This record gives sequence, C-alpha cells and structure tokens, in this order.
Amino acid sequence: MWVSLISQTGSEVAAIQNKLGIKPDYIFRDREDGEINPKIKNQVKIMSHKGIMEQIQNWPNAIITLNGYLRVIPDKIIDTGLKIYNVHPGDIVKYPSLKGIHPQKKALQMGLEETGVVIHEVDKTVDGGEIIDYQTYKIKKDENLAGLINELRLISIDMWIKFLNKKLNLEDV
Repeated sequence: MWVSLISQTGSEVAAIQNKLGIKPDYIFRDREDGEINPKIKNQVKIMSHKGIMEQIQNWPNAIITLNGYLRVIPDKIIDTGLKIYNVHPGDIVKYPSLKGIHPQKKALQMGLEETGVVIHEVDKTVDGGEIIDYQTYKIKKDENLAGLINELRLISIDMWIKFLNKKLNLEDV
C-alpha cells in the first residue's frame, strides 16, 4: 500500500503516478484552502494533520511518502515504526545547513556550485533519518531560484519513481 501526504497542490504526486502508472492508495492533504492539481483532485482526502496521523497508524505496512507535506511528523508516530519517506531538495549529505525550509534558496545564497536531492527515512529530526538515495545537481552559473526549484523537482520525481518501483515491487509487473 502506498499513501501520499501533501500540503500543497500535489503536482509532484500527480507527476509520479502518471510516470509510474499506478495511483497511491490514499492521498491525504492537511489543508482545505488553495488549489489541488486537477489530475489528483478526486483522489485527495482532506483532513487535519492530527486526523492524518491517526489514520496512517492503521496501516503499519504502508509505504508513506511525504510529497510536499509541510508538517513535522510527531515523535509518537515515528515510534510506531511506520515506513515514512521524504524527498529533500538540498544536498544535506554535504551541507547539513540545507536541512529545513527553503534549501534551494539557501544553496544559491551560499554560492554553492552544486546541491542535490535526497530521499530519506523520516525520523525524529527535521530532514534526518537514514539516507536511501542521493543525487547531486550542478548549479548553473545563471541559475535562478525558480529554475533550481524546477530542476530539483524533476530529479526528485525520477528518484521517487525508482524508489517506489523497488518498494512496491513494481519492477516485475
């Protein structure tokens, strides 16, 4: 079972399911306001962060992906042993200061020549946990924030597809 948690439009999970060829079993969003990508709008269940956390506890064997979910997972949920994964659009392997919000902006402000994308297990620390996959990206000399965000988003979608193929045993399907 694949469960996707979103806070924003869900465009990442829409692109992933389109390329992967399967839909998440559930997509939960923690807010009512704002647009939802039309490709997933009918799949999205809206509920509070607390309600989502209560719901996902019912699926101890689910693969839970944070696809633009802008909330910290409570320690009591982490302690249940749920398999929760996040993509972070910053090279937190080389530059731990890129953890947290706005890693793309931080990378540009720091004048980094490269950054990256990381898939990691979610633990009790923000953008902590075991690194599952990692890919670097060379920042172009004239790269602006919007361009960097888009490039890292494209990389993250491909990484999610590779990850989910393996985790959901789709490679043989």
